[in-house]
Amino acid sequence: MLRLSLRPAVAALLAALALAAFGGAVHAQAPLPLDPLTLTKYIDPLPIPGAMPMTAPGSNYYEIGMYEVSQQLHSQLPPTRVWGYGTSQATASYPAATIEALRGVPIQVRWTNHLPMTHLLDYAIDYTLHMAHWHHGVPTVVHLHGGEVAPGNDGGPDAWFTQGFMEKGPAWASGNIHEVYTYPNEQLPATLWYHDHVLGITRLNVYAGLAGFYILRDPEIEEPLHLPGGRYEIPIVIQDRMFFADGQLMYPVGGDNPEIHPLWQPEFFGNTILVNGKVWPYLDVEPRKYRFRMLNGSNSRFYALQMFDDATGMPGPGFWQIGSDGGYLDAPVLIADPASPNAPRLVMAPGERCDVIVDFSGYAPGTTFTLRNNAKSPYPNGAVVDPRTTGQIMQFRVVAPTGPDDSRIATPGPGYVEKLANAARVRQLTLDEMMGANGPIMALLNNTPWDAPVTELPELGSTEIWRIVNTTGDAHPIHLHLTQFQLVSRQKYQVNRYLRAYMGGMGGAAPDVTPYLIGRPSPAPADEAGWKDTFKMYPGEVTTVIVRFAPQDGDEAFSFDATAEPGYVWHCHILEHEDNEMMRPYKLVAPLAPAAAKAPRSEETPAAAPVRDFGLEIGPNPLVTDATIRFAMPREGRVTVSVFGVDGRLVKVVTDGAFAAGEHTATWRGDAADGSRAPNGVYFVRSDFGGATRTAKVVVSR
Repeated sequence: MLRLSLRPAVAALLAALALAAFGGAVHAQAPLPLDPLTLTKYIDPLPIPGAMPMTAPGSNYYEIGMYEVSQQLHSQLPPTRVWGYGTSQATASYPAATIEALRGVPIQVRWTNHLPMTHLLDYAIDYTLHMAHWHHGVPTVVHLHGGEVAPGNDGGPDAWFTQGFMEKGPAWASGNIHEVYTYPNEQLPATLWYHDHVLGITRLNVYAGLAGFYILRDPEIEEPLHLPGGRYEIPIVIQDRMFFADGQLMYPVGGDNPEIHPLWQPEFFGNTILVNGKVWPYLDVEPRKYRFRMLNGSNSRFYALQMFDDATGMPGPGFWQIGSDGGYLDAPVLIADPASPNAPRLVMAPGERCDVIVDFSGYAPGTTFTLRNNAKSPYPNGAVVDPRTTGQIMQFRVVAPTGPDDSRIATPGPGYVEKLANAARVRQLTLDEMMGANGPIMALLNNTPWDAPVTELPELGSTEIWRIVNTTGDAHPIHLHLTQFQLVSRQKYQVNRYLRAYMGGMGGAAPDVTPYLIGRPSPAPADEAGWKDTFKMYPGEVTTVIVRFAPQDGDEAFSFDATAEPGYVWHCHILEHEDNEMMRPYKLVAPLAPAAAKAPRSEETPAAAPVRDFGLEIGPNPLVTDATIRFAMPREGRVTVSVFGVDGRLVKVVTDGAFAAGEHTATWRGDAADGSRAPNGVYFVRSDFGGATRTAKVVVSR
């Protein structure tokens, strides 16, 4: 829930100050942005994160805190204040040390918050967004991205806590969240990562530096492969940033629709590239094979990567992809093949991981390669990259060998990736944007805001097909917590015809996309044919994935209760979208009795279900004339539905009376208590019933 105590005048002042800092107004002492062209590239070596130490050797227990530290991100810059994870202030770093885990050996982590009481990017917090409700300190929570964990250990957006656990998010009321998280490590070996996940400010907390690798290994599977290891296995996280001239992090503010969100912008695209926390670094490589566990840790930027020989300008070695988000592929796949000028590049969306081997054998010492990027922003139809800045990632320098290379390019082999089939249910879901005068006001999943009642309730152990219709103009990386899933196909559809049929505001039902499909579906390419937890959903396409809500390795049941509160979430991994409504809760439910579970169901013919919760929905949204407020009653009782401004001021009581169990509606005509028309802006509708409350955001835009 948003903090409702902020006055509009204060919000306006914060916005004005932030805009002044970024050139929105002239001020003699306003900090100036750094010109990235003033930084010399490839003068700093690539840092390689070490292993996170256990609290006691061999204990499988970690005490990991969040701290503010100063790091020199480029040798021509002064130290930059960033946030990092570590076992102490002295060991905290950006990016954090890598947690090394063994499959079948659970670990426990006590996450603690030692951050300053004021946010590092306080000027960029947009209080009009739906966000964590805190009063003291900075909220944080840690999500193990790709982890198969219990709901209470998932690091959900409402499971946040402030310094010393002084304040806690509403998810703690479930009783399943504790200060110590347990990670069972029962899934297949893979490259995971951990990062902040607080409702409404994830983009700022991750941007400040809260991220690190989590490597899950299985010697029984991996040792026979003889892959590059030791110092020849290197994690690489790519992120874009901006700086002030004094070397401090700069996050741009000044919303596209400032009358709605004064600071929030739909995407962040920085002008400087960092790899493992260094600006345009270099790495010395021997003429042999290297394994790079690559992560796109950027807020919004996609990357399309290929190496080029600096002397000849010709393509350098390609990427042998051996794994993706959820672990190994059945067979290695050559990406950016240097022998084929039109070979596709290695494309990575925010949150995706690619496990690749690059073979530098045959290249003479002294040869240098630059890893280049040509992905447009937003992807795939936005602005071209600047070849002098964001078109370059890092440099590889071939040096003399120190010994023979007996490593291999290998995967576990055909049949390693179990192919999912026989789905019991088909869900059609949409990716949507609510547009304002100058661009998006918010992004949505299935045309539904974050705090609407849960609509995705898969049965534990079931397999479902999700058909996701992208109605927006950009690609979105969609991530499901808990599960690994597989790509079935992508297929184009008649966007304009479909959108004409898809009328209505927030919460409006989408028509079946089948009559609007074009041509034949394209099956999963080889590099996307493995287990994934994040998939690129391209504009103008329907992306079909198959999801099994059961352990990845085929076991019948999780070792924990996956149906427990507070459940899980699925969301877009463009962090600016995730922070402004493009995230939804989902909960697993116990399987139905076998006789009732035989017939498959689809979203087109949903089964009737009883009211499960005291819910609240609003539509259309944004509101132009009247808004219909729908609320669900689990039993008879008195309900009050009220509208508040962002300052907490009561605007109007829409209804106050006794209602029977079931679903009901009320109408708000966008007016205030005195009958005057409420001005354009953000409002919050709150329903109160028996001590419980539900809050939903509505935008008035006439």
